[in-house]
Amino acid sequence: MSVDFGSGLLPEQDHALVAPLAADPTAGETMNFWAYDPVRDIGINIHPRIGSGQVHCMVTLFLPGGRILRQRADTGTFYDPAAPGSAHVRYRCEVPFRRWHYTVDQLPAFVTSDGEQRAAVVEDETPTASITLRLIADGAAPVWRNGTMTAESAQMMAGAAGLWIGGRLSSGMSSESYRYDQLVRVLGEVETPDGTLQFEGSGLRSHVRGTRKLEGMAGTCWMSGLFPSGKGFGVLVNIGVDGRYWFSEACITDGTTLSPARVLQFPGRHHDLDEGRFWVQLASDSHGLIDIAGEDVRAFYWSMPSWGSTATVPPRYGKDPEAGILMKQALARYQWNGETGFGLNERSG
Repeated sequence: MSVDFGSGLLPEQDHALVAPLAADPTAGETMNFWAYDPVRDIGINIHPRIGSGQVHCMVTLFLPGGRILRQRADTGTFYDPAAPGSAHVRYRCEVPFRRWHYTVDQLPAFVTSDGEQRAAVVEDETPTASITLRLIADGAAPVWRNGTMTAESAQMMAGAAGLWIGGRLSSGMSSESYRYDQLVRVLGEVETPDGTLQFEGSGLRSHVRGTRKLEGMAGTCWMSGLFPSGKGFGVLVNIGVDGRYWFSEACITDGTTLSPARVLQFPGRHHDLDEGRFWVQLASDSHGLIDIAGEDVRAFYWSMPSWGSTATVPPRYGKDPEAGILMKQALARYQWNGETGFGLNERSG
């Protein structure tokens, strides 16, 4: 029996918008991509913000030896919904929900490091290096449509948190708006100062199409992991300024099916200089209690004065102890029942 990797979405819903969304012209789109090769210690994040065929793309490349390359402002226009991209960054959907190609070609980038990110704020973003890579991502599980796992998560998505994470429109829930995550296996090559290195790892791609308004949000936790056996997990939590969890949902998979889970415990120490090991605890009706230990392997930080429209100062990169909001974008090592996997650990607040 063929597995529906799209979880009920139409094939064209894995493509990008080339015109404003008729149901809500204020809606935007992101197609975030994360991948990590633990053997070579290479990690990638490509984060395009898309609207009406325009792309504003941010790219982070973690290289061996603690070196990090970053570019926050590569822009461009595209006309093919299956091939969105900016001037130096191109996506291409070969098979919806099954296979995507990612290409970065000579993207100018500034250089920072693991140590610098933890200890100081980057003041100079002058490009002194470039990013070039070619990767192919294959779906490792069906897409997890955030807000569909439980009745309470659907209720939360329809509320204010749905606007925080872009999973709905201004007018409410719509079949034209969605947010989903998909675990992927990734192969390709990356150019480094030591020559071209092969890449073999795993990661996550996320597709968000909706209206985003951040007022009232205080923090987030977005995590995922894929293991050699094919099992994996995902966690998404959003915290309001009142301290409540305005959105909370988790998902576990065996690679062919998805099972809902509830978040009992997630880490909250990302402001610490060295967070160390953390753990996640999930509860599943079908799988019982799930304990997953984690530890960051690479991390990049954004220091911001505040969220949303009240933020008048652009974000700075690095761990500023005076930041009102600190976002950690990390690649992490996870352990679950004696099995080691890797994935995303993005937290903010």
